[in-house]
Amino acid sequence: MKDVNNIFIVDDDAVQAMMLSDHLGKYSYLNIHTYLTGEECMKNIAIVKPQIVFLDYYFDKVSNTSMNGLDILKAIRGEHPDVDVVMFSGQDKIEVAVNTMKYGAFDYIVKSESAFHRAENVIFNIIRKLKLERMAAMYKRLTLLFGIALGLLLIATAVLYFTGNISVNPGWVP
Repeated sequence: MKDVNNIFIVDDDAVQAMMLSDHLGKYSYLNIHTYLTGEECMKNIAIVKPQIVFLDYYFDKVSNTSMNGLDILKAIRGEHPDVDVVMFSGQDKIEVAVNTMKYGAFDYIVKSESAFHRAENVIFNIIRKLKLERMAAMYKRLTLLFGIALGLLLIATAVLYFTGNISVNPGWVP
């Protein structure tokens, strides 16, 4: 999990946020930041630059005027598309899960007895995705360099052939 340094947990249920933070805190290299509202998260996201945000769907415990999780998800994906957002909610409705995935959530976790272990698995999957993206970018660069080298070799061969420095018949063939 060393490719991920900063994680945000955004949940209006302070106990739930603290339990998830404690569970993920066993990985000492993770810097976990917890926020009670999406507005706090949005204020700090550009400063801390998290790789993952665990985001609750409803924020009605702190204030009735708070943004909901879907609005925050849209704002994060719009302003910081490289941040992976995981919806972490008590909503066990398929419509809610599909809607959040439609707007760019990496995954949707229902708060249950297995939620913390699923959160760990999601982090591992995000790390795997980041490694694959880096490898794909490296292979793309290598393919481009190979193509350039092959093109230069073909151009050099054509120039040498037309200038008479190489011929069709090698010296050992009569």
